Amino acid sequence: MDLNRLLGPSSLAVVGASAKPGKAGNVVLRNLIDGGFRLYPVNPKENEILGLRCYPNLGSLPEVPDIAVLAVSAATSLSITAEAARLGVPFVIIVAGGFAEIGPDGRSIQDGMLRAIQGSGTRILGPNTMGLLIPERRLDTLFLPKVRSPRPKQGSIALISQSGSVMVGLYELAEDAHVGMGACVGIGNKADLNENDFLDHFGEDPKTKCISLYLESFSAGRAFAESARRISKRKPIVAAKVGKTLSAQRAASSHTGALASGSDLVIQGVFRQSGIIRVEDDQELLDISHALSCLDHLEGNRIAIVGSGGGYGVVATDYVTSEANGYGLRLAPLSEVMKLSLKKLSPYFASVNNPVDLTGDVTDKMYDEVLAVLDSEKEVDAILLILLFQPPGMSIGMVDVAEKWAKNGAKPIVICCTGGGYTRPVLQRLNERGIPAYGSISRSVHALGTLWERGRYLDGIEGAEANDAKGFRP
Repeated sequence: MDLNRLLGPSSLAVVGASAKPGKAGNVVLRNLIDGGFRLYPVNPKENEILGLRCYPNLGSLPEVPDIAVLAVSAATSLSITAEAARLGVPFVIIVAGGFAEIGPDGRSIQDGMLRAIQGSGTRILGPNTMGLLIPERRLDTLFLPKVRSPRPKQGSIALISQSGSVMVGLYELAEDAHVGMGACVGIGNKADLNENDFLDHFGEDPKTKCISLYLESFSAGRAFAESARRISKRKPIVAAKVGKTLSAQRAASSHTGALASGSDLVIQGVFRQSGIIRVEDDQELLDISHALSCLDHLEGNRIAIVGSGGGYGVVATDYVTSEANGYGLRLAPLSEVMKLSLKKLSPYFASVNNPVDLTGDVTDKMYDEVLAVLDSEKEVDAILLILLFQPPGMSIGMVDVAEKWAKNGAKPIVICCTGGGYTRPVLQRLNERGIPAYGSISRSVHALGTLWERGRYLDGIEGAEANDAKGFRP
């Protein structure tokens, strides 16, 4: 279905708009007011809110808005949704809770809203939803003040979340790391619009490089799997599917009214067959989505590690080569010719095996020259670059060096940048430039492992399609 008027509206009505600071209807209106939309507060008790003329109901507006955001109670939402459907409002976003997630009484109201839109062109997002955050469009229907919940910059990751709190937690992690988000969509109880609608939309959206999902249940499992299998061939999908245990499933039911959608082993198998990369929590969801949005996949699993601290090189080697982690990576073999070239560029006491340890005498220039050598090595599939900014020869100019090789080199690069207050802004700057950079070895190697996992999945698809073209069947 066409979601363009929902994700890129020209006009919005905020029903339940409030002049009282802190009220949901006030915060939503305030967050939308800078977006350049034709904006209509609706409240029969007010004449003007935040300098905007206020209207008594949807029927009194000078036009039918693209979206009606309902910042009113569950019971009141029912009649207003019915009014929106009669007027032909394309999309209604229902913020309030108190629907199917609370039991039969709330389920009755939710079912009533679905009956109210039946046969009309009106679609519902929610209820029990945070709504939408589209940075490029300056579309922000959240009821959280920006000062308490800083929004991320524009990016290429599209997040579809059944939980409002997880959506907020993830985009705040993204903002803090300077990782951009293309869209954050809260589907809440997904009474009408669900994960499949948005999966299909972002699957076709050229600006979306990676689709991220937080799900507690599936609305239509077979359709979801078919869409994911089709989309995964072109762009990566990362999902946190929770509710593995019975207790977690009960918690999900009381949260969004979600019902368990089959055993976790079945879900795991469907994900694997559909090319979905599964993660456990919001931090991992962001980490992996960021890597995949920047690099998509690795062609091979041979990793060259280069840094200036021997200990971190050993830790990285453990993570890369450990079978227990299940990443399937290995150290790239460096030829003797390669080692001689590296030796000429490094302090005499440096190690030029893999991992390459440039020691505390490292400089930006040394890294630049060593990366040039590693970038030309055919036996290297990717580089783990460990940057420590404590040595005196290092400067902020290393960010430019890293960007040069990450953007223009032949080898994919993932960066580990550890440290405290001095290092943190550097890490943010690297991410801002579209280079996957993390504050720990484990997260960096996990990103590389996932990029290789996707590479193997794409290889499998190509092999299967080649066999089909030749008339072979497994």
